[in-house]
Amino acid sequence: MSPSKPIYFGPPPLVAEGQWFRTHDALYAADVHRFRGRGISGTSHEGVDSIVASGGYAGDEDLGDVIVYTAMGGDPDENGFITADQSLTGVNEGMLINYREGLPIRYVRGLGIRRGKATEGYKYRGLYLVEDYWSVLTDRGHLMWQFRLAKAVAGERWDADDVGEAVVEDVVTPLERAAARYVSTQRRVRNTVEARAIKSLYDNTCQMCRIPVVVDINGARYSEGAHIHALGRPHRGRDVRSNILCLCPNCHVLFDNGARLITDDFKVVDALSRAVIGDLYVEPGHRIDPECVQQHRTRWADRSQGL
Repeated sequence: MSPSKPIYFGPPPLVAEGQWFRTHDALYAADVHRFRGRGISGTSHEGVDSIVASGGYAGDEDLGDVIVYTAMGGDPDENGFITADQSLTGVNEGMLINYREGLPIRYVRGLGIRRGKATEGYKYRGLYLVEDYWSVLTDRGHLMWQFRLAKAVAGERWDADDVGEAVVEDVVTPLERAAARYVSTQRRVRNTVEARAIKSLYDNTCQMCRIPVVVDINGARYSEGAHIHALGRPHRGRDVRSNILCLCPNCHVLFDNGARLITDDFKVVDALSRAVIGDLYVEPGHRIDPECVQQHRTRWADRSQGL
């Protein structure tokens, strides 16, 4: 295997979205992908800068602007089903850096996939952001990690020289613009009519920690509507009150990342230490769907066993 080129984030120079390449070598020569013959480029401490998907995993799903991408490892068989547990180490851990910092991934799709190989070349599909991640137990009982990738906004500039440089006063890097765009999108999702109703019911006070976030001198509070069973593909949760919690930003981030779980009897558990933190506060007029709570735990199968 040839040594890799230096890592960089952003679009490849002189390559148009939708451009076709015959081989991995051609992708390497055009600086689209930094490795020959490897499907993912990145490290555990820098992040992932490009992916070449060639149908090696049965759990992958390509919906165009949204992609469900299965983590590396697990010794997939000839049909793409993993035969061993996967772990968030190596480049899989690097994907978490992309998720937390808004780093873009150059995504390439193999064409004419047969037995995990692209027989008709490769197409550069553009930049994608890691929006979500989760773990599940497969039908064969193996732990599998997956990531949801979403197409970055068209026309956004990504300059590799900006990555890692200091921000001076009002100068904003492309990564910060991407993060702001992501946060803005998430707030729109969390501020549906149903979410606002739940937040009003709890007077914008977190159901987990019960600590109000006061944001002005008049006592105004800030909270977020957290969907228990996540919306969108592949989760397909519903935007209904029985699927929404009122959480502070800290508890929301912990819940979305599987660091906080809820038991069937509404105990809040620190999933990393498995300690029970307390009871989830539930107003009499708020019915929480237990199936949504159970589905959230299945997304974090590595840490929810026995709860």
